[in-house]
Amino acid sequence: MMHRLSPPAAYTLNHVVAGTLLLGLTAWLAQHSGLDMAIARALYDPRSGQFPLRHAALLEFAGHRLLLALPVGVALLALAGALASYRYARWRPARGALWAIVLTCLIGQLAIGQLKHHTAMPRPYNLLEFGGDTAWPAHWWALSRAGAGNALPSAHAGAGYALLALYFAARALGKARWRWWGLGLGAAAGLAFSLVRILQGAHFLSQTLWSAALMWLVASLVFYPLLARHGAAAGAHARPA
Repeated sequence: MMHRLSPPAAYTLNHVVAGTLLLGLTAWLAQHSGLDMAIARALYDPRSGQFPLRHAALLEFAGHRLLLALPVGVALLALAGALASYRYARWRPARGALWAIVLTCLIGQLAIGQLKHHTAMPRPYNLLEFGGDTAWPAHWWALSRAGAGNALPSAHAGAGYALLALYFAARALGKARWRWWGLGLGAAAGLAFSLVRILQGAHFLSQTLWSAALMWLVASLVFYPLLARHGAAAGAHARPA
């Protein structure tokens, strides 16, 4: 006879483990199927020996200024709301979710900032076949910081995928409809940031997908205390927005 999983076990299996593994497998397949290189070759101009859009003014503005305002703005708004909850009673029910959004953004970027110095995967425009001076590494992990590719995971993509925290926040607050808006916004922001950097030859698709996997893992762990308790994990299904 099969026993139903407890809420903490179900949340751990479905979100922490399955969600992360699915995104990680997608990233692995993007690299090992040849999709990474196919995209890079399509964007590379062998005549000029560079990626034509690498220094495009519009992409630079969109990728480094305009798009970054979205995740930074959401994190700052969440911080403001969390601080306001100590003064205004109406914000107190959302305090945990707001702090979790802030922590997801902060921990995620710190984790990406450290990991990229320990992986050997290079940026496309640094590879020999794309006009750079770096050979394809023999190992996934860098043997030293000097040998790091500084490209995996992608910090820009991670900033966009940080908004996946909105999906978990909506679940924690019992907002059934809002969680899909949060999931869509997080996926759209991450894909938009990824597209900009891929077009510039700064990242392979797999490197941006690894950022999605990492940010999902961070968010699912940060929100664990709010969502793994009895009733909270299923709250988004039980209560309408």
